[in-house]
Amino acid sequence: MLIIFLIATTGFEYLQVDPVAGRACMGYAVAADGYSINSNPAGLSISSTPFYSASYLGYIAGTHFGYLGYENNQIGVGIKYFYSGSMKKTDALGNEDGSFSANFIDLNVGKGFFINEIALGASVKLVYENIDSLFTLGAGVDVGAMYFFTDQNIQCGLTLKNLGTTVKPFIEQKETMPYEIDLGVTKTSSMGWIGVDLVKPALIDFGVRFGGEYIVNQFFTFKASYSTLLSSMRTGNGIDVLTGLNVGFTLSQNSIHISYVYAPYFDLGGGHRVSLSIGG
Repeated sequence: MLIIFLIATTGFEYLQVDPVAGRACMGYAVAADGYSINSNPAGLSISSTPFYSASYLGYIAGTHFGYLGYENNQIGVGIKYFYSGSMKKTDALGNEDGSFSANFIDLNVGKGFFINEIALGASVKLVYENIDSLFTLGAGVDVGAMYFFTDQNIQCGLTLKNLGTTVKPFIEQKETMPYEIDLGVTKTSSMGWIGVDLVKPALIDFGVRFGGEYIVNQFFTFKASYSTLLSSMRTGNGIDVLTGLNVGFTLSQNSIHISYVYAPYFDLGGGHRVSLSIGG
């Protein structure tokens, strides 16, 4: 089965983009913040109170991503969407023939639980993708594990994401989902957390994400991360070595948290992530 995933044609690329600002685009060993179903379903194992969340990402080329999530009592539900915006349609001779768009919806339902001291989780996802008059359907799973070194305030997480394939192809050729393997370690304290993720996506080489959050006071948290996975988006203008940087903050009032993260892509524009979570 693994060999099939490695050699098959990969589709459903939108699954690789994370629209959530709450963790500054990393933190696969973080839990109990309402975003576990989106990152590592094992984090649902310590979800005991309701969390509601909504996120939006204004992405490059005028495209849009969004996310809605709910977690409670070790159960999580997440919906991710993508909208390309309107694009010109042309015929074989290059003549304009109206417009079209691409749309994508991912429904993810998961459960977390403990076996001895190891937190485990799994989720099932159903994916719908539409381009003009054609559509495809896919199905897959995410699985994860976490271990908590409570005396040292260290959390470790392992996630296998997007293990799935086409149920109904666009035309004839079936595609696999873009699997991703994440291994994360996070150190928490009363002042926030720092962490590192080692990542192997399906379509590119290994990469690293590192960063964290610093709690300035009960109302304001600063967050930042850097990912080496976006080096392919550099255009050689000198300062685009910063492509992969994510910088932002969270404003908190009681159980309401509003997060914003900006990611510069320089010649390609920038990404603006906004998240609202209620709960905890």
